[in-house]
Amino acid sequence: MPSSRKCVLPGCDHLQNRSVSLFKFPKNDHIKKRWINFVKSHFDGELRITTNTRLCSAHFTQDSFINFRRRQLGFTDNPLLLVNGAEPTISRLGLHPPVPPTTGAIIGSACPPMSDLPTTTETECQRDNMQKVTREVGCQTDHFVGETTVATKLSKRTLADRNNTDSQATVATKSVAMGNTTSKLLPLCSSTTLKRKAVSPDRPPKRSRLEFPSFQESVNSFNMADPDDSTYLPSMSELVDTTSEQAPTKPPQDMVKYLIYEECLLELFKICPTCSRVCKVITFVKGTFLSVTQKCLHQSCSFTREWKSQPLLGSSPAGNLHLSAAVYYTGSSFIQTNKVLNAMHVRTFSRRTHRNHVHNYILPSVLHKWRSHQTDLLEGLKQSETVSLGGDMRVDRPGHCTKYGSYSMMDLSTNKIVDIQLVQSNEVESSVCMEKEGLIRSLEFLEKSGVKVASLVTDRHTQVQKFVQEHKPHIDHFYDVWHLCKALTKKMDAMSKEKDCNKVKMWQKSIKNHLYWSASGSSNGEETVAKWTSLLNHVQNVHVHENPLFPKCLHPPSTDKNKWLKPATKAIYKLEKLLMNKRVLGDVKKLSPLCQTSALERFHGVILRFAPKNVADSYLAMLCRLYLASLHFNETSGRTQARAKFPKAKRVKTKYSTGYVTELTDILFNKVIQDPAPFVADMKAVAVPGFLCSRYEQPGKSDAIASHVSRFGCPGCERTAPTHGDPTPI
Repeated sequence: MPSSRKCVLPGCDHLQNRSVSLFKFPKNDHIKKRWINFVKSHFDGELRITTNTRLCSAHFTQDSFINFRRRQLGFTDNPLLLVNGAEPTISRLGLHPPVPPTTGAIIGSACPPMSDLPTTTETECQRDNMQKVTREVGCQTDHFVGETTVATKLSKRTLADRNNTDSQATVATKSVAMGNTTSKLLPLCSSTTLKRKAVSPDRPPKRSRLEFPSFQESVNSFNMADPDDSTYLPSMSELVDTTSEQAPTKPPQDMVKYLIYEECLLELFKICPTCSRVCKVITFVKGTFLSVTQKCLHQSCSFTREWKSQPLLGSSPAGNLHLSAAVYYTGSSFIQTNKVLNAMHVRTFSRRTHRNHVHNYILPSVLHKWRSHQTDLLEGLKQSETVSLGGDMRVDRPGHCTKYGSYSMMDLSTNKIVDIQLVQSNEVESSVCMEKEGLIRSLEFLEKSGVKVASLVTDRHTQVQKFVQEHKPHIDHFYDVWHLCKALTKKMDAMSKEKDCNKVKMWQKSIKNHLYWSASGSSNGEETVAKWTSLLNHVQNVHVHENPLFPKCLHPPSTDKNKWLKPATKAIYKLEKLLMNKRVLGDVKKLSPLCQTSALERFHGVILRFAPKNVADSYLAMLCRLYLASLHFNETSGRTQARAKFPKAKRVKTKYSTGYVTELTDILFNKVIQDPAPFVADMKAVAVPGFLCSRYEQPGKSDAIASHVSRFGCPGCERTAPTHGDPTPI
């Protein structure tokens, strides 16, 4: 059913259809007042604005619409959408005709479809010529100069009467600009001549391009849409790009990239732009880089040119290096990325090339970025008198067969990683000693940097407890509640499966909550122990205790008689033996009252993304992956989660950002590639332990050991005095 609403402006009877859109008056009072003043200037009587009052799109300029170009080019059939703050300015309808429907439109031409013209010998030639010169908008690279139209073939009568046709073309061009689609368009399409610039004798002339006269007035004033929008369309200056000989205005890392199909690209080089004959096309591929050389085969035409798909940084294509950097900086896998590209038949480079990029350029940039970031964090910690840190170890493999252990130190006031130490298993006596070694290195580094550590929260590692107690007595050492709660929960699960102990399962959640409450609600360790020991009386329905620090329970009386445990039973005996032994009470006394290491455990989950446990890396590569995980976590740790009473899918979260990737890319392209020597020197200064198989490199080693090392050791086990990590794949 057609819409009964029409434009409110007097003399304008436009209704809502495919070529004309009707718009409500805006809600903004300031903009709405301007709309009303525009309409009142055409009214003699009183103007009444209601919710059904509409103003059509014919009274707005082209730059007032978000999707005007997309409709004009035929990329969408959606109605026109106004830009925020758009105002009507066109009073006469002839100044701005409605946008024609996209179906059947000829892109880039103001002429009517050739099927609507009278069928003559001349128009048949024009139709054939139209098929030759009509091409996709994204493939238009060369340009016509001056007054242009689509048709270029001229009949004998037209050549004889050239002066008359020139004047008719001028009139027809003005008619198109005024929006009049009359019969004057016929001479414009059939006989307008093409003007070219003067060509120097040394260089062959370039092929002219087809201009877009309907967009000529609004190219400079068009408001760009959001580039992240799926309906985004670049401006015409981007669609009709300049030649490849023009110097780039942006650095390679900031340029926008596109996927281009080979057949569509080589179509541009088949025809010589000078003599319009077939050319010889030679391509050269190096990873993601493509070079096309075009040579004309005709003897009288010596036209030749070379086109490159991306800039070169010395002899390396910028796209190859940028792809390797993007994969590594985001913690992705090159093997998985390569599988995706190969599935799409996208040209890429080998894994060996990726490793060369990583070792020569990417690793030095990561080290430089982390050190500058860490320096800024330490400068802030130096200004604080009391610094509370949390430390924990994360290993790359389960059990006692681990190769690397990374000890992370976090500032618990800001939840940022301030230091991370990587320990290889052959640097210590066994993998059990790796956590203590990581803590020692981290504390020494922070003390040399001038950071005064007041308190430290760790897990219940016995070697860490002894070291801090003997060598760092000035540091208040606390235990994380979650680690103790996790250990007790595992044992209570096993206990609840025994005979006559099934009621213990009912008390598990209450016991965990009581442990957290005892730690957070106490002023000292003695009070924490008093609250914790009251648990054994509480589960037997006894709520008055002998300890004066916590004489009775604070909860109201309970009427449930089925949940209480009976005295002198197996469940009470097992529970007392588990929860009230000497070591547990000693650990409860040192539980952290405020700061916990839950954020540090979350950081270990981030490491799995950048350094998964099923991938083997060299020492430097593992260290840089840990630095990348720290940069990522420090940037995103301040994101606030929504806690509103809405469904989870509708909760608003802080915008996710990865600014560190942009900074790393700028360092890579602007500093490392320009002068890599100082960055490589800093990377070589890192103390790297020897191979794991270096213990077998002795003058008199037996053949059995040599065979074992050659089978299970690293490829470089025959080298003497190794000075770098295992050459395992990155």
